[in-house]
Amino acid sequence: WCLLHFLAPDAFADLDEFVATYGNPPTPTQVPLLRKCLIPYMLRREKEEVEKLIPPKEEIIVEVEMSQLQRTTYKSILTKNFAWLSGGAAKGSQVPALRNVEMELRKCCNHPFLIDGVQDEVLRHST
Repeated sequence: WCLLHFLAPDAFADLDEFVATYGNPPTPTQVPLLRKCLIPYMLRREKEEVEKLIPPKEEIIVEVEMSQLQRTTYKSILTKNFAWLSGGAAKGSQVPALRNVEMELRKCCNHPFLIDGVQDEVLRHST
């Protein structure tokens, strides 16, 4: 209502009247009325309507090997090797939460330093 009142204050002057007409939330019978009311204020275009010559989207999968750090981190996550994962973390800090292993593996493949403690572990072994 606020945005419609801003766009057309004369047409949408009263909030109570708007709620009475279109509901909060709208019922299935009120939805078509609300859509009809919103049509003048909405612009909806689809790719097919705008440009007919745009080719369909194509997805190319490029397979790349993981680096040694990614493989080590990946294996540590799968085996829940908390000692390696938290080895570089400061004393008193929490062990990385591996509640959602799939998300942690995805982060590992994107960049292993996204996982808490991995960067500290690498720096500790490199110096």
